[in-house]
Amino acid sequence: MSHETVLIGYDGIPYEKGDRVEVHPSTDLWIRGARYARVIGTSITPDDRVRVRFDVLPQRIFGGSADTFRKIR
Repeated sequence: MSHETVLIGYDGIPYEKGDRVEVHPSTDLWIRGARYARVIGTSITPDDRVRVRFDVLPQRIFGGSADTFRKIR
């Protein structure tokens, strides 16, 4: 985990690069079946942008705010 920021998921639990995450159920991606991903990086901005690669869409990289995802235990 980088020392610049702490990524806090929508469930309040922190996660970091390399973790498996689930996108929030209210998102369009979740409704379309892209539910699980792996964090591949971050862009430190005021919105704590997180870059992920979804299991069902491995050719594309998606971004979202830190609280769009939660760590899968």
